[in-house]
Amino acid sequence: MIIACLLLGACKKEPAKSAEPAKSAGATKKAEPTKTDETKIAIAVTEQGFEPDDIEVAKGQAVTLVFERKTDKTCAKEVILHVDDKQTIEKELPLNQPVEVAVTFPTSGDLTYACAMDMVKGSVHVQ
Repeated sequence: MIIACLLLGACKKEPAKSAEPAKSAGATKKAEPTKTDETKIAIAVTEQGFEPDDIEVAKGQAVTLVFERKTDKTCAKEVILHVDDKQTIEKELPLNQPVEVAVTFPTSGDLTYACAMDMVKGSVHVQ
């Protein structure tokens, strides 16, 4: 009889243990919203140009390119970003101030971002 009670007690503890993985599954669900957050890509403007000067993004995904000019020894005091064949975004790049450019690239292909004189350049590969 005591053994039966112990076995029943042990069985009752098992479901309590199986509740713990359910909490873990809940934790996984909490992480899901971060997948829908915008992706931020930092791009520094230095004496060497845009760093990085070659980025990849997914077609249709909202991204934020964060440009920050870190030197005065550059002609890249503004950036012109080609979103597609018809749309461009132009932004001034004040020294040591991050400038966010929120964008969604609608089609796949290779696009550019550059200074106003088109001497300092970078590439966006949209896949």
